[in-house]
Amino acid sequence: MNKYLYFIRMFVLGSVVMISCSKVGSPGAETPDAIDQNDDVFPTITVSKPMGNQVYTSGDSIIVEGKVTDEKTLYKGKVEIKNDVNSLVVANGNYETHFLATMDYRLAYKAVVTTPTDFTIRVEFQDHGFNTSITTLKVKVNP
Repeated sequence: MNKYLYFIRMFVLGSVVMISCSKVGSPGAETPDAIDQNDDVFPTITVSKPMGNQVYTSGDSIIVEGKVTDEKTLYKGKVEIKNDVNSLVVANGNYETHFLATMDYRLAYKAVVTTPTDFTIRVEFQDHGFNTSITTLKVKVNP
């Protein structure tokens, strides 16, 4: 019985994913998730905080702030902070827009550590031409 329920759940989940990720729309379509076949310029990601290799003290908040721009319109993006010692994503933020060419992002995480710990910050955004830009930087938190 459990295997049957597992199969049904996976089928429903797979169906939802396929429908939500399908390439709906065409150039010039009036739907917000239309694919722009003529968009071949990647979004530009600017990180204003933190600086690469910035050092924090345990209890400080790692604040990630910046802006992403595109020559047409942005589609979606995510910002995440990952603990490099255990590979856990300790904070993440997801963004979605269909009408903006410029968007600010912000994510904060209060880091508490007992040993010096490196963290990776990853900022990723995609436009409606499926052009994806990724920026990564490292920071350190000391006890």
